Amino acid sequence: MTITSYAQNFEDVILWRALGHIPNGMYVDVGAQHPVVDSVSKAFYEQGWRGVHIEPVPAYAALLREDRPDETVLQLALSDQPGLLDLNVIAGTGLSTGVKAYASAHSSEHGFTAEVIKVPMLPMSVALASLNGQQVHWLKIDVEGLEEQVLLGWDSKVLRPWVIVIEATVPLSQELGYAKADSVLVDAGYEFAYFDGLNRFYTAAEHRDLADKLRLPPNVFDAAELSGSASNLWCRGLLARHRQAQETRAEELAALRTRITALE
Repeated sequence: MTITSYAQNFEDVILWRALGHIPNGMYVDVGAQHPVVDSVSKAFYEQGWRGVHIEPVPAYAALLREDRPDETVLQLALSDQPGLLDLNVIAGTGLSTGVKAYASAHSSEHGFTAEVIKVPMLPMSVALASLNGQQVHWLKIDVEGLEEQVLLGWDSKVLRPWVIVIEATVPLSQELGYAKADSVLVDAGYEFAYFDGLNRFYTAAEHRDLADKLRLPPNVFDAAELSGSASNLWCRGLLARHRQAQETRAEELAALRTRITALE
């Protein structure tokens, strides 16, 4: 079955290879951001899967509700304790963060501006209590530096996603920053399967048979096509070529109409 990939780094292609045989599966997307652009869940949604989105940025939460009216969207942040989080919102990007140092670096090094808003914050065990006892097939955590805190608020005995995908680098860099989150996952009975340059993929020990499906990069045997909507260079190049082709055809059509008019 061919799927359309929307994710930034083909995370959806890799997950589909391991889990695509499951009909009407369930996912949890923590730091879901946009419902289409760079979405890990969109390809699964189109194949009949449904899930829960955690997204504290108001604009993205609204877009998710509009695009996915039959799914749950929780407009809050996850951490190891309840409270309020000072969220540095960098509009129109996936860089909004609760880590002030990262927001400052994004401003000084890349020219991004942030608006600080307060958002409710809950442990995962509380926010996702309705899923206790249900089969969750994958969980993605991309929270721009707070991955460890999210995992510390998780009860791994009652919520055990088959596969967990977690961002493993410091935002906007290739510097690795996953050691503490890795320790929590290993202690919870999860095993490392694959690193894609941005994320680390883990399988629950009871589903380690899926690891072989996760250990390869996206390839020609995955039967996946680009959506053209992802933010990566592959999609930007695809869109640029498409726009150029449209402009060329429009120019050719205009020239043809001019010649026809001259002959009349």
